[in-house]
Amino acid sequence: MYVRKESLDVVCRRINALRALKQHRERGMQVVYLDETWFTTRMHHSMKGVDTTQPATSTTYSRHVPPGEGDRFVVVAAGTADGLVEDSFLCYHTKTTSGDYRGEVNGELFLRWLTSQLLPSLAEPSVLVLDNAPYHSQQMEESRRPTTATRKADLITWLEKHRLPFPPHATRPELLLICKRNRPQPQYIVDNTIRMWGHEVVRLPPAHPELNAIEQVWGHMKRHVRSSLQHFTRADLQARLEEAKMGNGRGVGRCGSPITRL
Repeated sequence: MYVRKESLDVVCRRINALRALKQHRERGMQVVYLDETWFTTRMHHSMKGVDTTQPATSTTYSRHVPPGEGDRFVVVAAGTADGLVEDSFLCYHTKTTSGDYRGEVNGELFLRWLTSQLLPSLAEPSVLVLDNAPYHSQQMEESRRPTTATRKADLITWLEKHRLPFPPHATRPELLLICKRNRPQPQYIVDNTIRMWGHEVVRLPPAHPELNAIEQVWGHMKRHVRSSLQHFTRADLQARLEEAKMGNGRGVGRCGSPITRL
């Protein structure tokens, strides 16, 4: 059996993230987990063993799921140990029904949600926990560095702008190496925005969704939606999402115990 070994960089990033969370908690800061997920109008549980001979109005009638991918909705939200942050829940219909739902989220939309819904709802200094999705990681212009696709003339311009010496007849690979050795620490638009509002940021290492406690809330919500969809329409899905968000009868809307544990 093949087991992928984590790189030393990822191990250290995981340790640093957990250490930072511990320090922020000791300072009495509220921890806020945020993330995105998706739901579709075709989500369903297996109906194996259910009596389908009953009338459609019967409570024992098996739900017949229409064919196709169905309509897809993306949900963006944040949660604390007390539950979902009030007014942070954003749900919108997407144009695509297949592929990665993250293609339906972009930096502009995420930043607008952050500044218009989440940050105004935080009444106390908090530490926001997020992953490194592309729309979370747009860099400030001054921290951008050249890439292997950068032209030689632009490499020279970047080095001169940062007052970094280089040989007069240096080749493009040599210039790239100098740029790499002198790359600045990344400065993210999202992180700077969060800090401007008086909060802190902890970024999770790659491929560690288990460290983002709101992932467990998504699991509760998806189980509720799968088991309760009846008509497989947009209206039906939105109604089930509202139930899941509020925790009506199932307690799935609160982030309490799973978020408290991390």
